[in-house]
Amino acid sequence: MKNALLITLLLPLAGTAQNVEYAWLNQPCASLLNCDTGCTACNMPANASTQFFGNDVGWLGVDVCPHPVTVGNNALFTYGWPTIPDNDHAVIVTGIAFTPTRIDSIIIRHTSDPDGPQRMQVRFGINQSMPTTIIGDVDVPEGFGSSVFTNLGDVTHDETMVYGFFSLLLQPYQGAGGSWDLDDLRLVGSPMEMTGIADLQLPDTSINLPRYDALGRPMAQKRGIRFYLDRSKRVVLQ
Repeated sequence: MKNALLITLLLPLAGTAQNVEYAWLNQPCASLLNCDTGCTACNMPANASTQFFGNDVGWLGVDVCPHPVTVGNNALFTYGWPTIPDNDHAVIVTGIAFTPTRIDSIIIRHTSDPDGPQRMQVRFGINQSMPTTIIGDVDVPEGFGSSVFTNLGDVTHDETMVYGFFSLLLQPYQGAGGSWDLDDLRLVGSPMEMTGIADLQLPDTSINLPRYDALGRPMAQKRGIRFYLDRSKRVVLQ
């Protein structure tokens, strides 16, 4: 029996980037955010891919209120952030990849009130529900600006799952009760191409090859005096 070693390579596919973008537009959808003093915003991503997509955004321990920044487009004003980050207060963004996908970048457009959170901690993980890896701890811009994080890894699944998933946690902090405002959040991914390369096939047991005498004849399996070659010249007396 022969065994083959299969080497699997994951290669990015050029020109096929996929976006998961949350813009919180003022349009109907299956998951809506609203408040008494604001308006209504769709809490689902604008993403039509069937292989790489995001879920509804989760809001943990804070109040959320959409307000228009341009016609039809909202920013989310959020309140109740702590002085230091904790697991009871976070924006939770999750998504699924049915085919291996490299997360190339995350772009977060945000700002805060003068007495709102001054910093934001960002955690990201692959196939983890509550990631612990901190990929950034940044200043919140004065006026809407973007925080960008790149090269975040490959979302793949193991043999026990049919898909891989990612989790992103945003945790603004260090404020005095004012709002942290989120206008847009975008994840850019590149599908990975799986390539299998079969290695050399080798026998898994040793094989005894036939011996030959000096005249090139197969060596007889019986007693006698013989002169034969088997990597070296020998005289055998039996």
